[in-house]
Amino acid sequence: MIEIRDLYKTFDRKQVLNGLNLSVREGETKVIIGRSGAGKSVLLKCIVGILKAESGSIKVNGEELTTLNERDYDRVRKDIGLVFQGGALFDSLDVGENVGFFLEEYSGISTAKRRERVAHSLSLVGLKGIEDLMPSELSGGMRKRVSLARVLCMEPKILLYDEPTSEVDPITADAINNLIIEMHDRLKVTSIVVTHDMTAAFKIADSVAMFYHGQVIADGTPAEMRNSRHPVVKQFINGESVGPVTEDESMKFGHVK
Repeated sequence: MIEIRDLYKTFDRKQVLNGLNLSVREGETKVIIGRSGAGKSVLLKCIVGILKAESGSIKVNGEELTTLNERDYDRVRKDIGLVFQGGALFDSLDVGENVGFFLEEYSGISTAKRRERVAHSLSLVGLKGIEDLMPSELSGGMRKRVSLARVLCMEPKILLYDEPTSEVDPITADAINNLIIEMHDRLKVTSIVVTHDMTAAFKIADSVAMFYHGQVIADGTPAEMRNSRHPVVKQFINGESVGPVTEDESMKFGHVK
């Protein structure tokens, strides 16, 4: 469903995406892991068009996104929902207005239908009846779920999660992981999840991709990644701080499972 080929993105002469290749099958939950600065969140923003790559290909259902104009990209965005790391709620709007914001901007449906969709989206994430609350009245976990409800309101086919369990306690994190699994099972969406949380990664993933220096150096099932002999993968999964793996040590393994 999603094909990334030879993608390059640079910030201030730093190569963040360095010829990156990644494939995500329809209905799959692909978890992306890797150290800070490896390009994980940058990739999500390139997919939705917030950032533009210098070169390379991004295809969704066979359609090339990198050459689309803004109007055509808006059409594609309706099928792709990005759940931001911090929730990105509008503090001046109540929960109902936040959840229905993009629906009001882009769908043109009636007010009654919009309210119905908002209520349904909130019920999907376990927050029925909180439309009148303000973001300041919500816990961190609730803000993340409201952010997901806002995305679900557009009925996307693809869900992108940027660090969904960051800045929440372990119990809330596990509840969010269960919610991601439920959205996958109930709605049959295709998902990409960026995370540093290995417990979450192994719980929710159909497959896991490891980013390193702007490239995918390993991609496999959770079991394959747990048993990987690649030094970078082993070091990251085990949380070992034993000094950096050299470029030669990493690259001699190539792209492995």
